[in-house]
Amino acid sequence: MRHFLARASLATRLVIALVVLIVLTTLSAGVPAFWLTRSQLEEQAWQRIDATARATESLYDASHGRVVDLTALLAERPTLRRLLEEGDMDAVEPYLRAFQEQSDLDVILLCDGEDVVVATDPALVRCPIGATSGVTLINDRPILAAGQNILSSDIPEPLGTAVTGIWLDGEFLSQLSVNTGVQQTLLTLDGRPLATTLPPGIATVRARGAEGQMSAAGRSYFTSQFALPDPGGRDGLLAEVELPVDQLMATERTALTVLVASTGVVALLGVLLGTLYIRQLTAPLLDLTHAAEQISQGDLSAPIPRLAGPPEMATLSASLEKSQATMLGALEERSQARDWLSTLVQSVIEGVVTFDTRGRLTFMSQGAEALTGWTSGEAVGLLMNTLLPLAEPAPGETFLNRIPPAGEKREIEVLARSGKRVVLAATGARMVPPNSDTVQVALVLRDVTEEQALRHLRSFFLANISHEFRTPLSTLNASIELLMDQVDDLSAAEIRELLKPTHMSLLSLQSLIDNLLESSSIEAGSFVLRKRPVVLNEVIANALSIVRPLVERRRQPISVTEPAQLPALEADGGRLTQALVNLLTNASKYSPIGRPIELRVESDEKVLRLSVVDRGPGIRPGDHVNVFRRFVRLDDQGHEQYGIGLGLYLVKKIAEAHGGAVGVDDRQGGGARFWMEIPI
Repeated sequence: MRHFLARASLATRLVIALVVLIVLTTLSAGVPAFWLTRSQLEEQAWQRIDATARATESLYDASHGRVVDLTALLAERPTLRRLLEEGDMDAVEPYLRAFQEQSDLDVILLCDGEDVVVATDPALVRCPIGATSGVTLINDRPILAAGQNILSSDIPEPLGTAVTGIWLDGEFLSQLSVNTGVQQTLLTLDGRPLATTLPPGIATVRARGAEGQMSAAGRSYFTSQFALPDPGGRDGLLAEVELPVDQLMATERTALTVLVASTGVVALLGVLLGTLYIRQLTAPLLDLTHAAEQISQGDLSAPIPRLAGPPEMATLSASLEKSQATMLGALEERSQARDWLSTLVQSVIEGVVTFDTRGRLTFMSQGAEALTGWTSGEAVGLLMNTLLPLAEPAPGETFLNRIPPAGEKREIEVLARSGKRVVLAATGARMVPPNSDTVQVALVLRDVTEEQALRHLRSFFLANISHEFRTPLSTLNASIELLMDQVDDLSAAEIRELLKPTHMSLLSLQSLIDNLLESSSIEAGSFVLRKRPVVLNEVIANALSIVRPLVERRRQPISVTEPAQLPALEADGGRLTQALVNLLTNASKYSPIGRPIELRVESDEKVLRLSVVDRGPGIRPGDHVNVFRRFVRLDDQGHEQYGIGLGLYLVKKIAEAHGGAVGVDDRQGGGARFWMEIPI
């Protein structure tokens, strides 16, 4: 149908649209009326079936009440009680039969527990119920029964149980059907019919408690069910009422036939009249269509016919003529836009490349040339895997295997033409170039080498600072827990020994936090000095006091060598103390336990030099500069001493802020000498 409409002329499409419109209009008026009528008829039928179900339930209740009353009357008769007290069972049975004839009951039993003592029906050998009432089955026959104990005035135990009932058979249901005007059926809980007034041939029956439909002997019925209680008060059997709805169904079919026939007649008349008018209306468009086809084939000089008739036709003709006049201008603007887009792509910093399904390069921007080291003239036609080889490929892995799906971004480490490792963030898109049916892939490439290095550096920093915080905090926690648990049993000396690692952990945390704060202030550009006259001996004494717990724990004596007369110094005393603490702490960490540390103070007329000499593993010559960079740690990660790489970096920044410098030399015999110079 879709292909037919695509090839159909305008006149044909208008006729089809007119037919559809007529049919929809007719149906929009007829269908609601049909559904409204049908709904009202069905609603009336369901209301009647509901009312009938309630009436039937009332009749069942009335029969139940009658049986209960007759049972009570029988159980309370003095004559029956006297016969039972005297044990005259031969007289009981005639008495019960006489009562049955008077009361129009189907069954009368005299029971002792579950055993039947006397029965008006010899087929009944078991008592169906006790002193209760309800609907039950006797020999697979439904019965509405009631029982009541026969009490003696002399003994507390009952003389027996009087049970009466009426069979819920076809005769009973026929009487209900006459009273209610609908068919009646009695079912088990699983839907098996026990008695019914329906003709044979039931097709379907709905589940218990539901309203539904069924058919019997070619007739349709609306049904409604309700439960009849058994002697225990539970649902025993289902009573169903059936209302014939053949006339309702016939009325619905007639209404539907009328609706379909009227819709077809109106649609046919619409087709005949619409076809004549539409052909007359669309005839002038054929000439205009021919002219448009010539223009579409590139003949921009084709004459445009001026159409008479409806204003819309004349407007269409004039519009096509204006379009013909402006089309050349539009083509010129498109050419300029294409040139501008090419210039824009070439000017962006990010590289743009495209390649075909074979993986061969078809376009390379100037930004891509700068990233890869290839020129566009050299690269076009070469394989992408050759232009951008992976830096560390897995077996069988190539650049084309790593490119991201369309619309996603992925970082790929490749080798530029010079052999330099470059991390490129690539974003891909699939496209079809103009005047081509070959799908190509476009990649936008951005150099993120420095960004990736920064991420790695940040990860390294976070991993180390986590350990640096965790170690002293763990020591604090262990010492405080031990002190709290055993404080009553410890001597003053033992308490002091426990407080030493606690004090040392606090000093470690304080030094770490001070270094972090200073590093942050340097990075934020807010690092400033508060210079004032300082006494160098006080700076040295403060630094030694701060690191004393650390060196005492590691049994590392510190020797201080200084001239007899120290020069006057204009500096930031707090920052100098921090720098000296960092130098001493670094020496303690990397010197063996029990080995001494030297602090040397030297000066001349221009410079004051503070040197810290350790007995550690020393510094490789190539790392003398790197050791003062931020976050740089040259020791093995498995070493017991950890750090975050900020101590020596801050020493360098503090010295430079004072106009000085830092450095490291090898110590003869092993170890290193870290020094800091401050102008006097």
